[in-house]
Amino acid sequence: MEKITQMNKQLFRENLLKTVDEVKKQKGLINQEIRFIVEPVEEHGKNLNSTDEWIKLTLLSKENTNGRYLELDEIIKLFTGLIPLVPIWLNISFEEVKDYVAIFKIQTSLRFRKPSILQNQETGHPPFKALL
Repeated sequence: MEKITQMNKQLFRENLLKTVDEVKKQKGLINQEIRFIVEPVEEHGKNLNSTDEWIKLTLLSKENTNGRYLELDEIIKLFTGLIPLVPIWLNISFEEVKDYVAIFKIQTSLRFRKPSILQNQETGHPPFKALL
């Protein structure tokens, strides 16, 4: 698997959708509208730089993410506003179907980094990993 060295909004979107499709296929979900909930994850023993701290206090604050169901475009804007920096990893899992809408949880690192050091390279769609 070739290591990602660049990231843009289109590639981020494609990789997110590949991961969502992987989860949908495993769960037997077909052609459903999708929404996302975001869960920032504090990584014990990992230091945040000043950019990460700013992201934690603004973009990924509880006031901005807690209890909100975000559409695909909102997720793309949220996580790609500092391109080429994106979260070093994002885990995608299925939560529930609510009013014919498939709800997916995105667990995200608070550490935003350049593409060459993103985790989950082996998935073919870094920085995303499907939690099945």
